[in-house]
Amino acid sequence: MVDEPTIPAVRFDSEWLEPNDRFEAWREAIAPVFDVEPLRVKDGGSPVRFASRIEAYHLGNMLAASVHTGAQRFYRARPNHRVDHLLVQVHRQGGYHGRLDDSAVRVAPRHVSLIDLDRPLHTESGETDILNVMLPRDLFSGQPAFLDGLHGLVLEPARGAFLADYLAALMRRLPSVKAHEAPELSRITRDMVLACCAEDAEARARVQPSIQAIVRRRLEDLIERELVSPRLTPDALCRAAGMSRTQLYRQFEQDGGVVRYIQRRRLIRVKRCLDDPTEHRSIGELAEAHGFRSLAHFSRCFRERYGCSPRDARDFSRIPTVSSEADAGNTVNDWVRRLTRC
Repeated sequence: MVDEPTIPAVRFDSEWLEPNDRFEAWREAIAPVFDVEPLRVKDGGSPVRFASRIEAYHLGNMLAASVHTGAQRFYRARPNHRVDHLLVQVHRQGGYHGRLDDSAVRVAPRHVSLIDLDRPLHTESGETDILNVMLPRDLFSGQPAFLDGLHGLVLEPARGAFLADYLAALMRRLPSVKAHEAPELSRITRDMVLACCAEDAEARARVQPSIQAIVRRRLEDLIERELVSPRLTPDALCRAAGMSRTQLYRQFEQDGGVVRYIQRRRLIRVKRCLDDPTEHRSIGELAEAHGFRSLAHFSRCFRERYGCSPRDARDFSRIPTVSSEADAGNTVNDWVRRLTRC
C-alpha cells in the first residue's frame, strides 16, 4: 500500500548561493508579492550583508511559510489583481516601519499584523524571523467590514498571542500533513483569523472614513494655500503630505485625479476674479497668475467648465443690476435693440 503524499513543500537557503547572488534570488522568489531593495550601509555605500531562509507549504487555498530574512525595503505601489490576498504575519524576531496606504505604521517583535495585498505599502525592516500565512480574499467575501479594516492592523496583545500560538502549532505540524487534510486545516485557520481579528478590524474600519476625511481636508488646505504657485504639482503634494502618488490618487479618484481637482479649483478662483468689478487684470494675466500654461489652454478649460468664454463671463458680470420692474423693462428693451443692430 502506497502512503498518501504530504502537502507540497519548498525549502530555500541563500547560503546555498554565492554572496553576490543571494539578494537577487530572494527578490525573484517574492516578486509576485513585493518589490524589494537591499538596505545599504550608508547612502551610496555597499549593501548590508544579506541572507534568507524559507520553508513554505501549500495547502490548496492557503500558503504558510517560515521566513528568516535580512534587512531590506518593501514596496507595493500598484495593486496586482492576480495576487490580492490577505497576509497574516507573526513577527517572532524584528518588525518593520513605514507607510501602509496613508497611515504610518510600526510593528514590533511578537506583534501579529495583517496586510491587504490589494493595497499599497512602503516599509523597511531589519533582520526578521516571521511566520507568514497567506489567504485568498475570497475566503472572507462575506466579511466586508473585516476586509476594509485589516490593512496595517496590529492585533490587540491577548488576541495576537492566541493567534500566534495557533499558527506556530500549525507550522510545526505541516511537514506531516496529508493532502486530504489540507482543506480542513485551511478552513480552521480562516476561522481562527476571523475570530481573533474581526473585532479589531471592524472597529478600525468604522473610524477609517473619519481618518480619510481628515487626510482629504489637509490635502485641500495644502492645495488652496499653493493654488497660484507653479510649484503646485502632484509630486510636491506627496512630499508635503508624506504620501505616495498612489495614496494621493486614491484621495482624488472620484474627482478624476488630483490634477483635475487642482485645475477646477483654479478655474473657480479665476471666475471669481472675472466677476469682481474691481479686478482690472487682463484675462491673459489672470490665466498666467493661476498656473495655466497658455491663454488658449485656459480658455478651452474655462469653456468646458462654464459653457462660455472668459470674455463673455466677464462681460456678463458687468451688466447693470436690475433694481425695479420699470428698470427691468428698459433693460430688456435695450437688449432687444442691441440685438437687432447686430
